[in-house]
Amino acid sequence: MSRVTIADVASAAGVSKTAVSFAFNSPERLGHATLERVLGVAHDLGYAPHPAARALSTRRSGTIGVLIPQRLSTVFANPFVSELIQGLGELCEEHDLALLLVPPLDGSLEAAIRHASVDGFISLGLSPHDRAVEVLDGIGIPTVLIDSDESSTHPVVNVDDRGGAQAAASHLLGLGHRQLAIVVLPPARAEMSYTPTATRRLAGYNAAIEAAGVPAPQSVTAGISVAAGMRAFESLPSGASRPTGVLVMSDMAAIGVMKAAQTAGMRVPGDLSVVGFDDLPLSAWTNPPLTTVRQPIVDKGRLAARMLIERMNGKSVGSPAPLSTTLIVRASTSEARNLDLPNDRR
Repeated sequence: MSRVTIADVASAAGVSKTAVSFAFNSPERLGHATLERVLGVAHDLGYAPHPAARALSTRRSGTIGVLIPQRLSTVFANPFVSELIQGLGELCEEHDLALLLVPPLDGSLEAAIRHASVDGFISLGLSPHDRAVEVLDGIGIPTVLIDSDESSTHPVVNVDDRGGAQAAASHLLGLGHRQLAIVVLPPARAEMSYTPTATRRLAGYNAAIEAAGVPAPQSVTAGISVAAGMRAFESLPSGASRPTGVLVMSDMAAIGVMKAAQTAGMRVPGDLSVVGFDDLPLSAWTNPPLTTVRQPIVDKGRLAARMLIERMNGKSVGSPAPLSTTLIVRASTSEARNLDLPNDRR
C-alpha cells in the first residue's frame, strides 16, 4: 500500500502543501471553506499526517507509543500492563527512548494516533483489521502488534494462548471435573467481537473439553479486574448445573471469582476449582494460591520493543514463533467432589 502524501492532498484539493499543513496543525489560519475542502479530500484519500512530522525536523521524537484500546483507569487496574511495560521500558532505556501510553482520545483511538508524536507504535490486543491499525497503515509509521492475529503488514508478538488454555482445561478434566465454565476476555472495543487472544484461548479450552466428551462449558464475558471476576461468578449457573471448575482468561478476574465464591460460602478448591491465565506475581500469594497459565509477559514486551526499534531503523522484521506458556499448578484446584452441594451454599 503506497502512502498518500501531503502533495497528493494539495493537488487534489487545489491548494498548496502549506495549506494542507495548516489544516491539520493550525486550522485557524485557513478560511472555513478551504479548511472543509482540504479535510474532506484528506479523508477521501485516506491521508493523515505522520505524527512525528510535528516533532523535530529530523522527524524523530525519540518516543515509542503504546496503543491501548481501553481507558487508562481500566488499564492501570490490571497488573498485566505494568509487567508488559517493564519489558518495553527495558529496551527503551537501552536506546534512550521515551514510552508514551496512547489511550483513546475522546473515545477515538484513531484521533489519539493522529495526535501522538511518536516514532513507532506498539498496538496491544487489536486485530490487524481494526480501524486504528488501518490508520497506522495509512500513516506508514513503524508498528508491531502484540496479542493479535497474523498480519501481512506488521510483525506480531504472541504467546501460545491455545496451548496454555488447552493445558488448563486438561488439568481440570484430569481432576475429574465434568461441569466447567469459562470466563472470557471482553472485546478490546465495544463494537468488536472476541479479541484474537480470547479466540485462541477459547479454541484451546474447547479442544480439551471436546476431546474428553464432556458437556459444553457455560461461558460468561468479564473484564480484567477483581470486581469483574466477582460479577462473573454471580452470573454462573447454580443448583444441579453449577460448574465445579472455572477456567478464567485472566488472573485478576480469577481472583475475583475465588473471592465471590468464598463470600458465598463455598470452599476453593473444595467446592469450586479455579484456573487463571497470566501468572501475575500476586497469583502466588492469593488465598489459596492460584493455579494459572504462565505467559512470559515481560519477555513479550521486551521482544516487541526490540522488533519495533529495528523497524524504526529501517530493518525488515518478521513475526517470531509464539512464546511458550506453562501451566503452574497451585492450591486453587483439586479433585472434583461435593457434586451434590446444596443450593443454599450459593
